[in-house]
Amino acid sequence: MDRLVAYGVGIDVPAGWEVELSVQEDPATIDLELAFSESPLVVMHVGNFWMPADHRSDYGVETTERMGPNGIFISLIEFDTASAGSRLFSSVGIPVPLYPDDFTSDQLQRPMRDQAGLQRFFRSGSRAFCLHTVIGSHSLRGVLTPEVNRILSGLTIE
Repeated sequence: MDRLVAYGVGIDVPAGWEVELSVQEDPATIDLELAFSESPLVVMHVGNFWMPADHRSDYGVETTERMGPNGIFISLIEFDTASAGSRLFSSVGIPVPLYPDDFTSDQLQRPMRDQAGLQRFFRSGSRAFCLHTVIGSHSLRGVLTPEVNRILSGLTIE
């Protein structure tokens, strides 16, 4: 198992899984001095299937369209530090464990086939995040949820 660490976020990567950890680009940022003085906002994508990098949104809608019934897609999206004090991010720490009944089709940006998803907003220190997870089959949530938890158990945030 490999470990990927960047920008204060780390994750264990099992064989056969893909991980991309990058920072959000803000085209509206005009003041370059401000842009380089603040910490970059992280976006991490994790999947147990091939995830094409081109045209992938933060929440991975395009990627999950290609996912089979045994697929798992996890996205961790960081929000600005001012958000960490808001009520939406009042939960502290990585929200694990997740449970099979946490996954529903009404939490997907674009419901497809039998897919199910969930979103959890939380903070870690002064950092605010959304954990967005999609599984390929609601009917297989009992099998897929422990795999999601296994991956999330290797996630760390400084």
